Amino acid sequence: MSAAILLTYPAAFYYVSLEWVAAFVAVVIMISSLDDLFIDAYYWTREAIRAVTVNRTYRHKRLTAEHLLAVPEQPIAIMVPAWMEANVISVMLDTMVNALEYRNYHIFVGTYPNDPDTIAEVERMRRRFKQLQRVEVPHPGPTCKADCLNWVVQAIFLFEQKHGIEFAGAVLHDCEDVIHPHELHLFNYLVPRKDLVQIPVMSLEREWFELVAGTYMDEFAEWHGKDLPVRESLSGMVPSAGVGTCFSRKALLALCADTANQPFNTESLTEDYDIG
Repeated sequence: MSAAILLTYPAAFYYVSLEWVAAFVAVVIMISSLDDLFIDAYYWTREAIRAVTVNRTYRHKRLTAEHLLAVPEQPIAIMVPAWMEANVISVMLDTMVNALEYRNYHIFVGTYPNDPDTIAEVERMRRRFKQLQRVEVPHPGPTCKADCLNWVVQAIFLFEQKHGIEFAGAVLHDCEDVIHPHELHLFNYLVPRKDLVQIPVMSLEREWFELVAGTYMDEFAEWHGKDLPVRESLSGMVPSAGVGTCFSRKALLALCADTANQPFNTESLTEDYDIG
């Protein structure tokens, strides 16, 4: 009988230890979730207040496609940095040009001299679309995305001087992006009144069994649908997501003036970390 009782001591110690560990982990999770709780509470409180105030007043009517289309089109530049993107760049450009209902725009694709496949694809598309310009980075790649973008920005300013135009803003996109038909209309409506505009970035829908891609969808929906509006409301600032970002011409000139014509930080692997 005593032997049977002694055998339960290790098990009892194990379960007591497990309870303490579980309690500790629960407290840590609770503490780490307080910021999420604050964001949720702030977001839904703000939505409730806006539902009975701003959204009900005549002066704050919801923006519609008709409002966007009624604004005269300003020239807009689209920046697309490309390194080893031969497999996707032509599809992206073709999809973008055919989807956009905006007409007054030019596309600037940055390529590297040691990436002939991407150059060939961009040149092939350039022969199809007169609004497409290829910008060659003067040194071999790969480099960080910011470096490529800095050369693209300089090419945009040179294009302005050569053709006697001024772009209202420059939009940043990647080679994998699918662009909404009215995206440029929205930027045209907000710029130059706003110096930086970040539209929500959402993942394409996936099948129910694609669990990893599903978490990606959830993260972007949560961040761009709730967290960013809360951040803008609290601080008046919105960070760039690295895609779907429009910089006004004034903002680009200010960044160039402060950084010796290097508006994007080449010390960072991701150019959008310190922009917003």
